[in-house]
Amino acid sequence: MDEQGKTSLESILKWIVVVILAIVALKIVFSVLAIAWMIGGVLLTRVLPLVLLVWLVLKLVEWCKGRNGATPPAEPEY
Repeated sequence: MDEQGKTSLESILKWIVVVILAIVALKIVFSVLAIAWMIGGVLLTRVLPLVLLVWLVLKLVEWCKGRNGATPPAEPEY
């Protein structure tokens, strides 16, 4: 085999390795994105409604205290 054939074989092997590494890197990136997507979905469908419900209850309690003549919270002095 001449020197040119050896060089082209090396080049082909290098490109095969680069392509395999690129595919592995893309699989890792897409796996991380999929996990982030799933966590975001859980947060939006399970946690966010609970947080909003608790916030609304606290606002309702605060509003009811204000209507019943309770003293409003003191303004902080700066």
